[in-house]
Amino acid sequence: MELTFIGAAQVLIGLALFVAGSVEAMFAFVLVSAMFGGSAAMLLPLLGGSSIPPVQFALLFAAMRLLVPGSGQIAAVSRALRGNAWLVGFVVYGVVIAFIAPRLFAGQLDVTPLRGRVEARYVSALAYVYATRPLAFTPQNLTTAVYLMGTLLAAMASFVACGQERGRRVLVRTLAAVGIAHALTGFASVALKGTPAEALLAVFRNAAYAQLDHSYLGFVRMTGLFPEASAYANYGLLLFVFTFECWLRRIDPRWTGPAATLLAAALVLSTSSTAYAGLPAYGAVILLRALLFPGALPADRGLWLGAAVLVMVALGSAVMIWQPRFADAFGEMIRHMTVDKGESLSGLQRKFWAWQGIDAFIKSGGIGIGPGSFRSSSLATAVLGCTGVFGAVTLSLHFLSAFSPLRQSTWAPVEDPSLSTAAACSWAMLMGIAMTSISSPTCDPGTDIAIMSGAALALRRMRAASLMPAIQRSVTAPPLMVAAASGPFMLGGPSPVRGFELTEPYVLDRVFEDA
Repeated sequence: MELTFIGAAQVLIGLALFVAGSVEAMFAFVLVSAMFGGSAAMLLPLLGGSSIPPVQFALLFAAMRLLVPGSGQIAAVSRALRGNAWLVGFVVYGVVIAFIAPRLFAGQLDVTPLRGRVEARYVSALAYVYATRPLAFTPQNLTTAVYLMGTLLAAMASFVACGQERGRRVLVRTLAAVGIAHALTGFASVALKGTPAEALLAVFRNAAYAQLDHSYLGFVRMTGLFPEASAYANYGLLLFVFTFECWLRRIDPRWTGPAATLLAAALVLSTSSTAYAGLPAYGAVILLRALLFPGALPADRGLWLGAAVLVMVALGSAVMIWQPRFADAFGEMIRHMTVDKGESLSGLQRKFWAWQGIDAFIKSGGIGIGPGSFRSSSLATAVLGCTGVFGAVTLSLHFLSAFSPLRQSTWAPVEDPSLSTAAACSWAMLMGIAMTSISSPTCDPGTDIAIMSGAALALRRMRAASLMPAIQRSVTAPPLMVAAASGPFMLGGPSPVRGFELTEPYVLDRVFEDA
C-alpha cells in the first residue's frame, strides 16, 4: 500500500475539513476530487496493481464527517438511506454476490477478466479480441465491491449535503468551477503535447491503469487529467449537461453559462466517439422537449442557442473555404470515431464484451456472476450479468425515482431553484447512464452518476419539506369543498404530497402542483 503525493494532499485537506469544516465544504472536496480521473490517491500492489482514485479516497473523509459520533448528521444519514433505498438494495446485493457468485459458478463459463487480459503480442489480433479465461474469484471482485460501496456513499453524501439551500449553491458553483477547470485542462493537454510543459499534466496521471495518448490524422486526442479521451469526454459530457441545464433554468447563469460554453467547445474538439455520440443525442433531447412541452425552451435561451449555431456554421464554413484540407481531415476523423467504430477491431471487441453480460445472465439463471467477474462495455449488460434480475430492478427503480419523469419541473423550467437544480441533476444523470450504457466496463454506475441521483432526490425532498408549513396552515377540521384555479378538490383522506402523513382533512392549492 503506497500513498501518493495526491493522497497525501488529500489527507491534509480531508482532516482539516473533518475537524473544522462543514458538510457542504467536505462535499465540495469530493466534487473537486472527481476531476482527477487519471490519478491515484493510493496504490495497492497486492491487489493486482489496483489503485484508489482521489474521489473514492475523499469519500472516506466524507464518511468520517457524516458518521462519527457527535457529528450531528446521524438523522440526515438515516434520511439519506431511506431516500436511496433502491440503491442501498442494489449495492448490498452486489457486494454480497461479488464474493459468492464467482465461486458458485467457477469454471462453468469463460469470461474476459476485468483486468489481466491476454497480451496482444502473444496471440493474433482476432484471438486477442475474443480472449477469455474460466470464471474464478479475482481481486477485481473485491475492488469492484469497494467501488460499489463508494458509489452508495457518494449518493448519500450528496443527499445529505444538498438537503439544505447552502448545499444546493455549493453543488452548482463547485461543479461549474470544476467544469471550467476540466475544459481548460483538456485544452492544455492538446496545446502542451510534445512540449516540456506536458510533464505538468503527466504528474497527475499517476494511476496504475494505462494512460493513453493516441492521435489520429495529426489530431491529438484530448485527455486532460483523465487516462484517455473517452473517459475525459464521458465526465465532460455529464458536467456539460448539468451546467447547461442550470443555465437554461437560470440557476447561477454567470457561472454555469461560461462553464457550459467551455465544456461544449472541449467536447467538440475532444476527438472522442463518446462526445460525438452524446452531443447530438442531447441536442435531440432539447429539441424534442421544446416541441412537446411549452416553455421548455425559454425564448431568450432559444435565441442564444440559435446565435451559437450560426456562429458554429460560420466558423465551419470559413474553415472549409480557407483550410479545406483541415476540414477534410476533421470530417474524416469524426467519421472514423463514429461510423467506422462499429466495424473496427475495437468495435468487435466491445460488442463481445457487452454480449458477455447477456451470456452470464442466462447461464447464472438470472442471479448474476458477481461484480468484477468480467469486463463489459455496457452498464446495462454489466448490471444484468453481474447482479441479475434483482440488481437490474433495484438500480432501474433508483434511477427512475431520481429522474421523476412525471414532474413538470423535469421537462420545463420552473421558478423554484431547488426543483430546477434537481431537474438539471436528473438530466445529467440520464445522459451519464446513456453514455455508460455504451462504454462502462463494470456494473458500478460510478460516483458521478450517484452524486447526481442523490442530489436530485434530496433537492426535490427539500422542496416538499418547504411546503409543510403551507400544508399545516391549510388543515381544517371538517371536510370542505374548495375552488382552486384548476377546479374543486374534495378534502379529507391521505395527503397527496409524498413523504407526509396527515390524519386531518386538508386544503390543496396550486402551491403543491410540483411538490
